[in-house]
Amino acid sequence: MKHIWKSALALLLALAMTAGAFGCGSKKDAEEKSTSESTASESSAEESAQPVTESDPADMDYQLTYDKDKVPDDLAQTIAMYFYAVDTQNYDLYVKQINPLYQTSLESLMQEKYGYGMEKLHQNLVNYAGSDDFTIESMELAQAQEVLAEDYDADTNFVQEYLNAYTQAFGEDFTKQLEEQSDAIYDIAVTMKGKNSDGEEITILDGLEILVAETDGSFGVLG
Repeated sequence: MKHIWKSALALLLALAMTAGAFGCGSKKDAEEKSTSESTASESSAEESAQPVTESDPADMDYQLTYDKDKVPDDLAQTIAMYFYAVDTQNYDLYVKQINPLYQTSLESLMQEKYGYGMEKLHQNLVNYAGSDDFTIESMELAQAQEVLAEDYDADTNFVQEYLNAYTQAFGEDFTKQLEEQSDAIYDIAVTMKGKNSDGEEITILDGLEILVAETDGSFGVLG
């Protein structure tokens, strides 16, 4: 799907298909880029998965805009804190925002076997911003099906399309467990804005999809 969030998914898709991190474009685009991204990720095997910083969550002051009837408050806060953890390269904080099944099944694999740490996640955010000196100021969150609907068939199930990608990469057991353990699964489109080093307003992310699962009132990002 367009703008799919691929922090670990794209790389593992590449490995599974023997074809990154995260980026814009369709699943097809991700597959076409898989070979080069896989090589680059393998070369980062020495990266540490330990926190680079110990940033304070209380300092996260992004302005959040969303429809509370469609995007729960705690979900919005989880996504915002997730990106804050990536921005500040705080691994411990990052882990608290991700889905537990994702962490044990995917993130640990990336870290232990491929050295996929906070440095790479942060670098991809830098690539989106087009600068290593930028400030995140606001985020707009909405259901991806509403934001991106015009690009797809009317009967497209956005969450299912996203889950199909996970099934392709990691097998049916992972997706089955995720669905069984989740009370709800959301496909959220994230638009992030901020300023560059010159104080100019920039759009860092534009309708980027990110999957979030809810279990017993708690939310966890899969990315």
